[in-house]
Amino acid sequence: MRIFIALALALSACAPAATGPGGHVNVAVVKNQISDQIKSEHGDRTITSMGKVTADRATVYTTNGAGVRQEETWQKDASGWKLETKSAMN
Repeated sequence: MRIFIALALALSACAPAATGPGGHVNVAVVKNQISDQIKSEHGDRTITSMGKVTADRATVYTTNGAGVRQEETWQKDASGWKLETKSAMN
């Protein structure tokens, strides 16, 4: 039983890479990474949808608690994803 728990923890700790073979971008991984960054900074908005995503840049559409939609551009550097620009979409 202990081996099973240890194995489960070890496998769950291994996050998949954002880019796979052939340079394809795993949009779900990028979305989760940016969502985690939003929650750690403010937690004031949620991701509604994703636009164009590359390995180092992503367009993200968010909605805040008041229902205001925004288009955000995120840039990835050595320390992770950083918000570059945002603009209201109303």
